Amino acid sequence: MNKELRLVQPATNQDITEKMHDFAKSFLNSIKEADGFILKNRSPSCGIKDVKVYPSISRVPPVSRSSGFFGGAVLESYPNLVVEDEGRLRNTRIREHFLTKLYTTSTFGEILDSGSTKDLIRFHTENKLLLMAYNQKELTILGRIVANHEKADLNTVITQYELHLSRALSQTARYTSVINVLTHSLGYFSKGLSKGEKTFFLSLIYKYREGIIPLSAALSILRSWIARFDQQDLSNQTFFEPYPEALSKIAKPDEE
Repeated sequence: MNKELRLVQPATNQDITEKMHDFAKSFLNSIKEADGFILKNRSPSCGIKDVKVYPSISRVPPVSRSSGFFGGAVLESYPNLVVEDEGRLRNTRIREHFLTKLYTTSTFGEILDSGSTKDLIRFHTENKLLLMAYNQKELTILGRIVANHEKADLNTVITQYELHLSRALSQTARYTSVINVLTHSLGYFSKGLSKGEKTFFLSLIYKYREGIIPLSAALSILRSWIARFDQQDLSNQTFFEPYPEALSKIAKPDEE
């Protein structure tokens, strides 16, 4: 039988398990609203899945890995929010996913507050390409929920939508799905672009697929074309700017 995990300070041999449980409960209960969490990488308190578990306080190898005490409480209390550790956010793809889910779920929170069918339809419409890039199956389900052919009450509709939105954004978008959306978007401009422009954009798609450039590089080109051709069908799609552009800033050498 697995023993209950304990949090012990090796230097003092002090068991602070209960103190940490009490702190986590008190802190999380004090939060009125939260959009997501960034926690400390591999911390015994704040780690979310890569915390080393030791069989004793002696200098012995770890026997497994788990979430930290506070990190585990966050995951349990906020299962639908985006939670990430600061170490993993150094990875461009993981950071883009984190920010995308953070801002998408935050915007959906406004739908929960407004309780408006019109706002829910608008949210779904503006996020269609984004959801297509993440999970085509869940996009189809979300579309049926919004259509509401069963005439369910609005609270039921919003609750179901929130559940499947969380499922749609639960994993980073696959390269193949994102590339399909990029190619689909290119079709809106194909008649107005030169052969050289098309070739250049397809080269960006290739570089994105190979991990040479971030997704934001290809999106910036599409956004410029949306403005250039005044493409109204795409102008409000969150896929092209799922979070503020300033958050994509790359540090200068003297800022690292």
